[in-house]
Amino acid sequence: MDATADDVELMRRSKEGDSEAFAVIVQRHKGWLQRLFYHLFWDWEEAQDATQEVLVRVWLARERYEPRARFRTYLFAVARNYWLNRQARSNCRPRALSLQEQFSPETLSLLEKMAGDSPSPEDAVIRSYERFRIRRAVSGLPEKQRLVFILSHFEDLRYAEIAELLDIPVGTVKSRMSHAVQALRDELTEEEGSVLR
Repeated sequence: MDATADDVELMRRSKEGDSEAFAVIVQRHKGWLQRLFYHLFWDWEEAQDATQEVLVRVWLARERYEPRARFRTYLFAVARNYWLNRQARSNCRPRALSLQEQFSPETLSLLEKMAGDSPSPEDAVIRSYERFRIRRAVSGLPEKQRLVFILSHFEDLRYAEIAELLDIPVGTVKSRMSHAVQALRDELTEEEGSVLR
């Protein structure tokens, strides 16, 4: 199988039943899909399940695929629809990790064994708590802002790439990002203030 073929060509072959061509697509795209779903669900197992489900859906719908945009844009649209449907079915926000999950007995045991140049256990616990606070705040953003923030900060996409994936103007991406950053700043500052009181 020609691993240098572009995605549209691989999908053309897939439409004809070439499972090896589709295997190349899977290898090429499953990593970023898993990362995207991880940042939406904050759970690796759910991210892997969601990625597999999306790729199966693309395979089953391969005969209807028409290359109107970049393949990654098409794949993102399928992933986004899957996520939105999951959200609608569960009628709740993505699960934010609890403090219990952040500090498992194994993690605490490892922290206690840290020594030398490693950060102190206290510093490691503080960093872990900061990650928890950020995850919880990101999970609380409205869906449109959350997607833009995740694609920009966790996937390192430029605004133009995000605009293409979401099929919105770059100005809308900038506006959503600005609102997301302000909401996160407000949430984290407010929480910090209430902890210090």
